[in-house]
Amino acid sequence: MNYEPLRPVLWNGELVALAGRERFHILAPRLLVADTPTAELEYVVLLCLYHRQVLTGALPACPEPELAERWANALLQLQKSDVSG
Repeated sequence: MNYEPLRPVLWNGELVALAGRERFHILAPRLLVADTPTAELEYVVLLCLYHRQVLTGALPACPEPELAERWANALLQLQKSDVSG
């Protein structure tokens, strides 16, 4: 049986998910409840996508979780500029 390599997804010092090439797994119970703010869940999904990019070789690996947050923030800024511009 082959196991997909998974990368830990940290946000604010908390392990919130595990990300692989094909899928990700939300681990933080607070993100799995119905009243979770959409923006928080979308942000964690972006963090997972960053780690997918690393696993597929599209981005270089970096052990610093802050880099994933900077990447996610940059994507959110691009999205805001596309919507407003």
